Parts: sequence; structure tokens; C-alpha cells
Amino acid sequence: MTTKAIRFTPAIGGLLLMALLGGCASSAPSKPKPAAIPQSSGTLSEKAKQEQRQAILKVRNRTLNQLYKLKPMTQTEIEQAAGYGVFEINGLNAVLADSHGRGVVMERSGRTTYMQLARTDIGPGATVKPYWQVMVFRDPRRLSQFVASGSPADVSSDPSITVYQLTERGVSTQADWGARYYRDPNLN
Repeated sequence: MTTKAIRFTPAIGGLLLMALLGGCASSAPSKPKPAAIPQSSGTLSEKAKQEQRQAILKVRNRTLNQLYKLKPMTQTEIEQAAGYGVFEINGLNAVLADSHGRGVVMERSGRTTYMQLARTDIGPGATVKPYWQVMVFRDPRRLSQFVASGSPADVSSDPSITVYQLTERGVSTQADWGARYYRDPNLN
């Protein structure tokens, strides 16, 4: 019987790490149901871009429906706003991911911008339970700045933006959150 040595490469090590961590991950049912949003990497085909956009829009629809069900007055608030953004924040380990979520910003004019976000309020090794965030922009100039250049981590101090966070427990208005938002280079 002949045995062959397996050469341990960084690629094999990465696959083993992903397999181990994948086995440790757990997900609890939450509201709204999370859609599988594939992470973009590199150049995408037009079909892949459309599939990712549709997945993000599906999350947007589910999240808004859940928000309107829990806080009916938010529907009027969003309809009268300059625009709004809906983001799904992943339950990923902060060490393993630079992008912690994705979403879309809808302007009253009809313009749609797909975005990503990176959490800045969590340290290495921390885990985050998935949640959904709806940002309501009252100031059209602030909305334009946000869409054009993303945001610094301290955007939560902006009084012209209201943020609702939806979790499996319900909805809350956030006074502080730590994330940096930026345009998705593959979907816009």
C-alpha cells in the first residue's frame, strides 16, 4: 500500500478554516426572513449582478413590510423623506469579513444605489447577530453626500437621519451605531 503526502498550502489551510467555522455557525430564525445575498468579489457577469440586485431588493421589501407592520407611522415618514436605505447586517465574525452587510438606498427621484457596510463598533473575534437597518434621510443634501461618498463611522450623530433596527425581537430606534457605508463597486 502506497501513501502520498498531502502538501499543506495556505489555500488548503483557508478551506479547512472555513469548513471548521462553517460547522460552528448557527442562525436563529428572525424577522424578516434573511435572503441569501451572495457576496460580490471581482468582476461579475451581468446575470450575477442582476441576481444580487434582486436579492437585495427582496430583503428591502421584506424589511419594509416588517417595519410597517411593527411601526405603521414609519410608512408615512419614509414616503415623505428625501430617501431611505435598507441594509441587512450579517452575523459574521468580525475577523473574517471586511464587509458586514449590504443594502440599497432609494432616493425620492427614483435613483437606486447599492451599498455595502463595515461595522466599526466591534472588535476582532466579536460576533454579530444578523439584523436589518432602515435609514430615513430627511435632508436631500445629506442623502446625496451619503450616496456619493458613503459615510464616516460617526454618521449616527446626524440629526437628519433616523435609523430603525429590526431584530428577531422587534424594532427599535437607534441613537448610536458604528458602521462605515460605501458604494458597492460591483453593483452600481
